[in-house]
Amino acid sequence: MVIIALVVYVPMLACVALVRPPGTLHIGDVLALAWGLGAAAVIGAGVVLGSRWSSRHTAWGGRLHNEFHAILGGLDSPRILLLSLLSAGGEEVLFRGVLQPRLGLWVAAVLFAALHFPMRRALVPWTGFAFVLGVVLGVLTQASGSLWPAILLHFLVNYFNLHDLAEHPAAPAPRPGGGDAE
Repeated sequence: MVIIALVVYVPMLACVALVRPPGTLHIGDVLALAWGLGAAAVIGAGVVLGSRWSSRHTAWGGRLHNEFHAILGGLDSPRILLLSLLSAGGEEVLFRGVLQPRLGLWVAAVLFAALHFPMRRALVPWTGFAFVLGVVLGVLTQASGSLWPAILLHFLVNYFNLHDLAEHPAAPAPRPGGGDAE
């Protein structure tokens, strides 16, 4: 998994040197950056808590958790950290730093969701989640004028959700009347 991540994310990170995203890695307006980083932390906590809730209280969330656990559940903490850093940095540089300024927020979000298109039916909600998060990451980048808040948000979601997948082998079955809306 780490080798695949290196092969995929290092070229994305190389976009910084090759394509030179237009000013999104600089720290220009310190107040906007501070606001963006704070918003990223709050949104990240909400996304992580929402992911955990849905994996334990909805059938679709439980299936999604179990599918990802089967694929990624063997990761240890150092690999989770590396994968989270590489994916957050690489994907944000490519999608918000390179593609969004050239193609717009919505096209970048659709392409981000397409990157997260699953090969298994149980993972389909992940694609919808990726689209919504892609829009949030794009708005955060535009509002702060920097990629750093989007990188932080992306890192937090990946890091804590990957730890949850590694630590909980199977999502518990939803409780009767647990609000599963399929």
